[in-house]
Amino acid sequence: MHRGRKLLEQLSECVLVCEGAMGTMLTAHGVSYRNTGEVNLTHPDVVGAIHRAYQEAGAQVFQTNTFAANLGMLRRAGLADQAASIQTAAVKIIRDAVGPEAYVAANAGPTGDLLEPLGKLSYDEAVAIYRQQFEVMLASQMIDFVLIETFEDLGEAQAAIEAARAVDPEMVIAVTLSFSMAGGTTMMGVTGAQAARELAAAGVDIVGANCGDLDGLLVAVRQMGQAVDLPLMAQANAGNPQLEEGVTVYRATPRESGEMAAQLIESGVRVVGGCCGTTPDHIREIARAARAGL
Repeated sequence: MHRGRKLLEQLSECVLVCEGAMGTMLTAHGVSYRNTGEVNLTHPDVVGAIHRAYQEAGAQVFQTNTFAANLGMLRRAGLADQAASIQTAAVKIIRDAVGPEAYVAANAGPTGDLLEPLGKLSYDEAVAIYRQQFEVMLASQMIDFVLIETFEDLGEAQAAIEAARAVDPEMVIAVTLSFSMAGGTTMMGVTGAQAARELAAAGVDIVGANCGDLDGLLVAVRQMGQAVDLPLMAQANAGNPQLEEGVTVYRATPRESGEMAAQLIESGVRVVGGCCGTTPDHIREIARAARAGL
């Protein structure tokens, strides 16, 4: 039985805590990169240290540093020829960092291109991009589930789901969308209720929201909980982003992130973590909220 099934069983009994941001943490460590996945090859020690810091803060669920390590994103950075090396390194780094008992997800984000007819990327091309990523990462036998996150377009999310199912039909799949609008919709106009119903019909095991607008995330998660009977996952940013002197910053304190986590747990979320701008200090407060919410 896949360990992802054990994860699902555990979610019926308790709230699990996921780690926080990787990109903003790499920046805080002074690491430069063309694509965050590149750091798996150039600074594997830093990536591993970030995973361990989150674990020490209370995280139990982790995601590989491959959010942007799909062929679409890697081509833009001139790194397509290193895709398999980047993806393989990510799995090894995270397992060495957090150990064999922690839950680890193969993380996949958007390709960066719009699907036809709004863009030039065909659905089949999107499936092929994600299939390459999952074939490499799931071959390791060290992945417990797939996390498809920060999607605005259900069509692109469906392409990633199809690719994961083609590689391993039994793999547990979680999908979280980014609800960028305060009213609880993605930039493509997808509501939480619509997303949850369509993802459930696609056979997804966990649904939820990450990144985006904080108010929109809360609205969407609550809609999801009313629309389907599936475990919910949410990873909020450390506040809504603000532009200061040309730099994007996230100002929410760890305590404020903990308070946000408490609201999400009250709304039915069973996997709660952090997204952009969160640090181990934020995850520590989120873990405290998870323990209090049991």
